Amino acid sequence: MPSKRPTQRDVAERAGVSRGTVSMVLSGKTSERVPISQETIERVLQAAAQLGYAPNPVAQMLVRGQNNLIGVFTYEPTFPYDQSNVFFPYLSGIQAEAGRQGYNVLLFTDVQAQNENKIYRNSMNSLFLADGSIILGARPDRDELRRLTEEEYPFVYIGRREVSGFEINWVVSDYAATTAEAVRHLLELGHARFGFLTDTLDREAEQDKLAGARQGLGTAGDDLVVLSDVLDLPPEALIRQIRDRHLTALLCANSDVFEHVMPVLYRASIAVPGDVSVVCLIDAVPVPPAMLTPTHVQVKRPLIGQTALQMLIGFIEGTAQPPQQILVPGTFVIGETTGICRDASPRR
Repeated sequence: MPSKRPTQRDVAERAGVSRGTVSMVLSGKTSERVPISQETIERVLQAAAQLGYAPNPVAQMLVRGQNNLIGVFTYEPTFPYDQSNVFFPYLSGIQAEAGRQGYNVLLFTDVQAQNENKIYRNSMNSLFLADGSIILGARPDRDELRRLTEEEYPFVYIGRREVSGFEINWVVSDYAATTAEAVRHLLELGHARFGFLTDTLDREAEQDKLAGARQGLGTAGDDLVVLSDVLDLPPEALIRQIRDRHLTALLCANSDVFEHVMPVLYRASIAVPGDVSVVCLIDAVPVPPAMLTPTHVQVKRPLIGQTALQMLIGFIEGTAQPPQQILVPGTFVIGETTGICRDASPRR
């Protein structure tokens, strides 16, 4: 039979002190109002070490009113365990900062019917196991976010998310600023006819990038050609749009669009960057067959995860008040897909 786990009573008996003294010593709550001699403190610590006493974590949670657990929940169909997953660097930043701040991370990974993640199951908030949570995912359930806000449950969303009637807490890359920087780079190269290519304008990130493109173009922003259904557009139709409108600079809103557009241009014998310069407004990798290093925006995902956790801990510990929104600067990286404009055609 395993030996009984030692208790504070056992430590008190071994040290010859009261249970209250043991509790104060082991919790570090000694003070001038309750003086305990150094000799007594050392005797209690020695007794605890001799008995192999370890505090009950559940009891400590009840005393503190919190359990030092940070939840991470994603609306994506799979949790970002794989380092190749675009959300993994956020998780890396969260875990590193949690360790520095003395918090543990609890991953909510339950996927139910129809491959859907839900916070509320049987009308219960599953995130209540944690003191507060960081939420990820491109397509959130906004009704759930509204309900969390109404319940005053502490959470921070990674990514700007609009919830009608509420201001929620979020941290996101400053897409508007980096897109404006990309546009200024292309203007300096002599480009004047721009296309903004995306698969949707429903997501806030794409809306922010479009706003940044118009900001960078200034008074010429109204002339920006916006193609919002690029992934559904037949390749010949995309090429026709580029040629008919004499576009020389293409802003790809995300990596899916960039990876779709580059081979289409290659097959149409449109040289990059000789005929058209292409920028991906998020992280991107070379695409076959050309395999050019993309000019792109580098999102500082670990820093965003770290910042989100710092904000959340502020809410949990009462040092900050919601709502808060933070824009984290990205880095514009010049690669091989942008060059001097060679097209002297007049603007349309």
